[in-house]
Amino acid sequence: MAKIFEIKATLQGLKSEVSRTFQVDSSINLQVLHEVFQALFAWENFHLHFYQDSKKQDIKKEDQVNLSKVLTVSNDLTYVYDYGDSWTIRCKLIRSFDDSSIHKYPLCIEGLRKAPPEDSGGVTGYEMSLELMAGKSKKDFSLISEWYGDNYNPDYFSLDEVNKALSQLRG
Repeated sequence: MAKIFEIKATLQGLKSEVSRTFQVDSSINLQVLHEVFQALFAWENFHLHFYQDSKKQDIKKEDQVNLSKVLTVSNDLTYVYDYGDSWTIRCKLIRSFDDSSIHKYPLCIEGLRKAPPEDSGGVTGYEMSLELMAGKSKKDFSLISEWYGDNYNPDYFSLDEVNKALSQLRG
């Protein structure tokens, strides 16, 4: 029987919340968890990342550290992706439970808003882009649409799309 963690992962610093609530086997190592985050937030693994424990200490040898050793109800975990954009995700353990059917994990059960795309300038650059998109001036919009696409919707979230990406990680 596997111990499953239900985790809420929230992208820090944005005006509107971007988050994912997901379930994962607590015995995975942090390198595998990195792959889970890439799928959850539709990123493409172009950049470096690191983890910090609840005391803000960097976690080394993430391929040797199991999630259950660093994330508890009283100790959050921080994941930072892309040293330039510095996307910071705070992970909070919501609950843990036993499940014998581990082949359905990782599984996203809830999400809010689309994640910022790769290389979008961090919190400041992304928020500025959203403001320009909202203004809809033709000049600004054409510049932004080259990067984000004409149909970019920051409020969009598809549970099915995220779980399809996560299904590639299931054993």
